[in-house]
Amino acid sequence: MRRGRVLRLALDEDQSQLQSWVHDFAERVVRPAAQEWDEREETPWPVLQEAAKIGLYSLDFMANAGLDRTGQTFPVVLEELFWGDAGIGLSIVGSVLGVAAITGQGTPEQLGEWLPPASAPRTM
Repeated sequence: MRRGRVLRLALDEDQSQLQSWVHDFAERVVRPAAQEWDEREETPWPVLQEAAKIGLYSLDFMANAGLDRTGQTFPVVLEELFWGDAGIGLSIVGSVLGVAAITGQGTPEQLGEWLPPASAPRTM
């Protein structure tokens, strides 16, 4: 019988706290705004600004969540945000797609120019 690594899906203490923090944001901010922004069919800039204020909408947060060795942190964040509202959740994490392309293929100058605006909500 071959013994390999054991797959553990239980969250550690940091992940559990992060899950609670994101869930609280989704419950307090995302869910109450969801219907309005869905009907408006617009980007929910005020919600993104709130997420940025608490550090949820930032390049550092997304990088740390994505680099977690267990591979569970980013899915936990997505699950909680999308519980609040899938469209708003995607607005918060969607810039990661562009950041990945810039990071993978960009020159140092392009990284400096394009990464900061890709991770900060515009002001109204």
